[in-house]
Amino acid sequence: MKNTCYTYINKSVFILILTLHFISVYGQNNALILNGAFISVSSGTWANPVYLVVNNGQPAAILRNSGHIISEAEGNYVQWNTADVTATTNYVFPFGYAASDYLPLTLNKNSVGVGAGHINNTSAIVASTWGTPASNINWANSVSNMIGPAGANEFNSVVDRWWQLQSGTNVDATFDVSYRGSENTTTFSPTGLFGGQHWNFPSSQWLPPNGSGTGVVAGVGIVNNITLVPHGIASSSPYILSSTGAPLPIELISFTAICDGNKIHVNWKDATETNVMSIELQKSTDLSSWETIYTASPSNSSSVTNYDYEYSEFSKSIVYFRLISNNNDGDADISAVIYTQPCSSNENLVNLFYYNSMLNFHTLFSENAIVNYSLHDLHGRKITEGEFIAAEGDQLLSIPLEKLSFAIYILHAESNGKTYNQKILISEK
Repeated sequence: MKNTCYTYINKSVFILILTLHFISVYGQNNALILNGAFISVSSGTWANPVYLVVNNGQPAAILRNSGHIISEAEGNYVQWNTADVTATTNYVFPFGYAASDYLPLTLNKNSVGVGAGHINNTSAIVASTWGTPASNINWANSVSNMIGPAGANEFNSVVDRWWQLQSGTNVDATFDVSYRGSENTTTFSPTGLFGGQHWNFPSSQWLPPNGSGTGVVAGVGIVNNITLVPHGIASSSPYILSSTGAPLPIELISFTAICDGNKIHVNWKDATETNVMSIELQKSTDLSSWETIYTASPSNSSSVTNYDYEYSEFSKSIVYFRLISNNNDGDADISAVIYTQPCSSNENLVNLFYYNSMLNFHTLFSENAIVNYSLHDLHGRKITEGEFIAAEGDQLLSIPLEKLSFAIYILHAESNGKTYNQKILISEK
């Protein structure tokens, strides 16, 4: 415990000073009252968790005037046993970051739950939260995929904070979470709409985002009405907040469009397909009018399916692509949008695209040509620079660039006494 805190038990004057280190602390029929104190639950890991257990199911079992509970690690838990409450109600977990920011998690319980007793019964709620200043690294224990369509990933689409929220399988609830504005380092639409996404450990995929909140980059942001997915106590159940315009993958693993000579090579991979009637590949040059250029027959398989299509119509403008998954029940799912610059077979044209925090050059410079390049914003500020020796034929160079904002950039390249300039649009759509 980093700070001294006081737990008042059952209206008595007895004061219990808590030290939390690989133990569970119980207070029978008690109320935890925070009045300017900070409880730091520390040293817990996924393999060896630490629990602060509130063994009173009433919402008033934790009362906060000021101060908060500091978790800041996946294995530092508050467990609130709620089975003795005979009505639906809300529970506020008074989490916070250090001694500065109050970041409560509010559980909106829609069902009473069942089960006798309190400890690890079907209505216990176990929660922790932790910030990840290194753009969501380290991931939650069970997560194996944070790459989405249109370049959505842990760097540019996800707020730098995790929540682990476990519950009994009979709990029906939604919850609201808070995060620090400084943790919103996304580039897809940082002040747009965000939703909560849950990593479904049994299927190893992200479920569709739900809930809603407007993103903030200062102060404290809130996303409300995220659906609780009950898997059982001690099951991995992590959540993140992602831009609703570019969520992490649901069934679509990847979606790319790159130049191949004077053609655009479009590829996508589906992790799972269920009750899909058809998949349409659509293209646009203005993000307003869309044309279906290819219709794929789905596999409706639980294994990975790979799709490829070559688009050869000549265009002098950026071409945008999206996927429409038409389901047998009449619904349709629309993917995020990707795009590519115009393709050409002319020598020395530089083609650019930005995906997965990488700036990718598709070039057709003369073999062995020494190419010096630099990337600038529209104010002339240099973002990066470098040099390479061109190989024979089409060459792909990838340069890591984190957190490019929504903007237009200019790639400047020089080779054999000639200069080339090409725009790249980083778009939220």
